[in-house]
Amino acid sequence: MMRYKCVVSYVGRNYSGWQSQRKGDSIQEILETVIERITQEKVNVIGSGRTDAGVNAKAQVFMFDTKREMPARKWMGAINAFLPNDIHIMSVEEEDDCFHARYNVRFKQYNYRINNGPYNVFTKDTAFQCPIHLDVEKMKEGIPYLVGTHDFTSLNSSSLEEYPDQVRTVRSITLTEEDGVITLAFVGKGFLRYMVRMMASVLIEIGKRKYEPSHIQEILEAKRKSFPHKNSPAEGLTLEYVDYFKTLALHETGMVREFLVGDNISCTNKELPALEQAIKENASHQFYAMTTRHSQELLGYYEINQGEASIHILEEERGIPLANILLPQLEERLRKQANFKPILIYTKSGRIVSNSVEESK
Repeated sequence: MMRYKCVVSYVGRNYSGWQSQRKGDSIQEILETVIERITQEKVNVIGSGRTDAGVNAKAQVFMFDTKREMPARKWMGAINAFLPNDIHIMSVEEEDDCFHARYNVRFKQYNYRINNGPYNVFTKDTAFQCPIHLDVEKMKEGIPYLVGTHDFTSLNSSSLEEYPDQVRTVRSITLTEEDGVITLAFVGKGFLRYMVRMMASVLIEIGKRKYEPSHIQEILEAKRKSFPHKNSPAEGLTLEYVDYFKTLALHETGMVREFLVGDNISCTNKELPALEQAIKENASHQFYAMTTRHSQELLGYYEINQGEASIHILEEERGIPLANILLPQLEERLRKQANFKPILIYTKSGRIVSNSVEESK
């Protein structure tokens, strides 16, 4: 079975959003229909996340598995041949089983564009046409209230029954202005439904001088769905970019992946940018986190140093069993390299030699 990672651009105006609606007019359904036509088999397209009706994407990422093997460039041409002209595949790459379009996301960037000049027929599908002059400096004053980790219950429409925990972290929000177009860029690992559009809306209201920037604090502290707020128009929002972390081993119970923002990296004695740079440059000394799959709890770390690899257990009760589960995948990767050596497993009290390591000697 082959796994392919694809990047797709689309204008959302004519579609009901990304996720299948059983009406045939979602981006996911259209892509599945086209790919199944090529492969002659049932295909499940999995995206990096949802976009709502009318929302655009410059670089939505999705994956699919198939028995049919073709060069990436041929896949791109084959899929595009059957797509409408407002949906287009930008790239295709072959990936291994450790890649997952939804679970391996490091962060996403959404841009909300506001045309604050005369109505522009050429951008009506990709920017909110706002005829009221916006005070950009006031909007900038409101941004810091939204950046960081907050309970966004008042600024999204996801139900508390489905998502009881509505605390999310916004890594950054930047505002730029050029030729009468204001662009708000929102960066974070994950956003709840309408969350970005509601953040954009409250900043627009501040720009209209309806509220002071400090009003955002009042909205967040309310933590209730009934708090009065608006949802900015869908056409202004574009999924701009999705960034992925590297995963070396994956199981339903855990994974070995890059260290991420929020991880306790004190065990490595290095800063996060240095850890990321070493992996990007394929340096001789690299560190990876060994975590649970869903809670992302750090149970240990994987170290590659001058061709020798080791797993260091931080939490023995769950860390040792997980290490033994993930070990075959890690060793399989190393076997593809010259001078393969078995991976050693260590705890704080000393070395543990697993059955998998013994068999590989």
